[in-house]
Amino acid sequence: MIEKGKFMRLNKKYYNIVFSCLAAIIISVPISFLMVVINLGFVKGFWIAFLKSALVSVIISIPLANIGIPVAKKISDKMFKMEKE
Repeated sequence: MIEKGKFMRLNKKYYNIVFSCLAAIIISVPISFLMVVINLGFVKGFWIAFLKSALVSVIISIPLANIGIPVAKKISDKMFKMEKE
């Protein structure tokens, strides 16, 4: 267990992968929930439909996020110069 105020050290290469995966999960699961609510409503079998939808969306979004987030960062870095604080 990590003590309060102490953080794990992580290589930048792995940090980007972990960040992309977490972003994909945090975005895709709530969207899956809302889409199942919109399309089915709270009917019998809702939770099974939601879990299936969430699983598929996470499986699709993780590789897309691992490709898309670095590309978006490169594009935004080229478009905007960051000011030094």
